[in-house]
Amino acid sequence: VLANVTLTDQNILEVGCGRGAGAAWCVRTYAPRSYVGIDSSRDVINLCEQSYSTTPRLSFIIADPKTYLSFQNESMDVILSIETTKICDEIVAVKQFVDEMTRVLTPNGYFIWCGLCNVDGSNVLIDYLTVNNTFIIKEKVNITRNVLHALDIQYNSRADFIERYVQPANREYCGLLTGLPGTQLYDDMQQGRAEYWRVIFHKKITTNTPLI
Repeated sequence: VLANVTLTDQNILEVGCGRGAGAAWCVRTYAPRSYVGIDSSRDVINLCEQSYSTTPRLSFIIADPKTYLSFQNESMDVILSIETTKICDEIVAVKQFVDEMTRVLTPNGYFIWCGLCNVDGSNVLIDYLTVNNTFIIKEKVNITRNVLHALDIQYNSRADFIERYVQPANREYCGLLTGLPGTQLYDDMQQGRAEYWRVIFHKKITTNTPLI
């Protein structure tokens, strides 16, 4: 996911941190200056804090992925967004997300996005950022095969997590969202009806950063 973007000694923001396992791995592996994971769910953040409260330089905050106003202008060197910008399916939400990301990201910083695209690699957020004069696309790669392989490997752990922590009434829906083998999402990627891409955006050094 990270490609050649350096995280060591950088301030990192992950939008939609989920259970926090990826955040904890990044901190242990790359030793950033700070790593903040945000999610709009109180239950998710509680789980992250319970699991990783002793991990240095790692913190978790409840925040709307589109409006994380608690962060200062140009305070983050890298912003990660993995499978979270599906909330930005309308242009108004996309603009909110991009404005906040632009405000918080340092000049010369990176925005790393991974998520589902149409079969031609298009996505409303990617399209918006492509014509946005603030960012340059440094890399755009189809990683569908890698994602399917990872989902196969993670099947048991994800299924166990759903069984342990998700209410019975919500388990089927949660399984669909996680893309477990046998779900519509998994089948769509396997059959070529959907693709999963990684795109790395580089923020230009000179920009007009929105102020708060």
